[in-house]
Amino acid sequence: MTLSVAIITFNEERIIGKTLSAISDLADEIIVIDSFSTDSTPDIIKKLNVRFYQEEWQGYAKQKNLAISKCTGNWILVLDADEVITEDLKSEIKNLLQQPTCDGYKIARKLYIGNKWIRFGGYFPDYQLRLFKNNIGAYFKQREVHESICLDGEVGLLKNPLEHYAYENISDYKQTLDRYARLASLEIKNKFFYLPPLRAFWTFLFRYLFRLGFLEGSIGFEMGKIYAEYVYKKYDLAKVSDKN
Repeated sequence: MTLSVAIITFNEERIIGKTLSAISDLADEIIVIDSFSTDSTPDIIKKLNVRFYQEEWQGYAKQKNLAISKCTGNWILVLDADEVITEDLKSEIKNLLQQPTCDGYKIARKLYIGNKWIRFGGYFPDYQLRLFKNNIGAYFKQREVHESICLDGEVGLLKNPLEHYAYENISDYKQTLDRYARLASLEIKNKFFYLPPLRAFWTFLFRYLFRLGFLEGSIGFEMGKIYAEYVYKKYDLAKVSDKN
């Protein structure tokens, strides 16, 4: 069984070297679609054994589907540029591909703010379908943000998680969710009950108390508040858009 890894990038110089190095002895080929990064991302990538392409940004789903279409391996592993495969996960994937039992596999993610693993508050295990057979019609469903893979087949779970170094600090987390709120609002159509304050309050309560976010200390409180603000903004923006 051969394995292709598909990644999309834009200004990922902070982490892309680590991401690619971690899969250098796992993948038979690495496909990277870059959206004309303005930092040193292309220079870092070109030093490694990678099939490198540059394409104008088409949106998350379309860009990832383009990367998938260029994969030639029997299996495809899709990674975000800030996701790092651990040694345990690497060994698990290698063993699995010798005798797979499913058509695709979900992988848990460990979210990091800086170097701190955020375990509570609904952030772990955060299973994502990322590993699947090639040529079975798997694709990313079109969404503005939080795109996911559609696959017609049996899906299993892997034991070991990957590491998701998404944000350098809490400010980076807030800025990203502000951007996602604008994108997510475009998908909320014709809701009779938008109720942004109520939705935001319930989101904070659910994540901070019921999903044990308080166990993360002050950063758990901040992340719960920021996620509630994200929910408020996306429904508020959708409500304004609907009125117009």
